[in-house]
Amino acid sequence: MEITMNDGTVREVDINVNALTLFKLQKEGVINGNFLKGFMKEDMDLDPISVLQAVYAAYRQANKEDYLKFDAFLESYQLDIENDLPIYFAVVSRQAKNKFQKSFSAKTGALSGKK
Repeated sequence: MEITMNDGTVREVDINVNALTLFKLQKEGVINGNFLKGFMKEDMDLDPISVLQAVYAAYRQANKEDYLKFDAFLESYQLDIENDLPIYFAVVSRQAKNKFQKSFSAKTGALSGKK
């Protein structure tokens, strides 16, 4: 994809934004938590950066000898909230997961339980 700047210059864009780009842009103040929460469904009170940190922690737990450093991991990983949230909750604790599920159910009116 491409965009055209005001001076007529055409620049490429890549819509497959990796986790490192998101992390760096947040640190630079270009994007904030409100932008990042756009990745979350139903206005979850959760920061995607925290989710990425939990995914990295789980990655490091499974790859103790041969692993990517944090920046390299983020550069090669694209946020996948459907996959990342279960990892986050498994890392932080069962109690946090239960609290989140209750809060989410209360906000959305969704029923909890397995299908």
